[in-house]
Amino acid sequence: MACTLETFCDDARAILRSDPGPAGVERVRRKMESLIRDGEFVEKYFHGGVEYGPRRLYVDPELGFEVLGYRAGKDRTSPAHDHGDSWALYGQVRDYTEMTEYNRLDDGSDPENAKLEVKSKYKLESGQVGTYWGSRLHSTYTPAECCYLRVTGTDLEKRPRVRIDQNTGSILK
Repeated sequence: MACTLETFCDDARAILRSDPGPAGVERVRRKMESLIRDGEFVEKYFHGGVEYGPRRLYVDPELGFEVLGYRAGKDRTSPAHDHGDSWALYGQVRDYTEMTEYNRLDDGSDPENAKLEVKSKYKLESGQVGTYWGSRLHSTYTPAECCYLRVTGTDLEKRPRVRIDQNTGSILK
């Protein structure tokens, strides 16, 4: 049986309603792996005619989690960032996303600058899903035409978050 966005969202709601913590998010992550590997889902939401950039595919009216589809129009590197008091699942649909995770070395007392070191660097390949919790600093590199699905615990744009230029250490407003 094909995996659909609707079924995934219903399952995610049921899982997160009963367990919103790490074990529940891990169960959603495993469901997401099945979804992004389903050819019908991929064709419907990530075909060549889909617009570039992020697309909000679903917002849960009860719990507030979001499902967003991304198709990269050009190569892009994000600044180092966190997810505030929430989490995100990145599911690679096509091509890869290079993830770089950072340790923050300073004590956070300077509101303008931070000191980072690379903790790890790896690629999320097609069919893989990574979990990124709250204050776990990371940046992404996506090549043109790459596609991924992101599920977040809430609308991250409405939450306080940290963004740091990983090249200069400047904290971005």
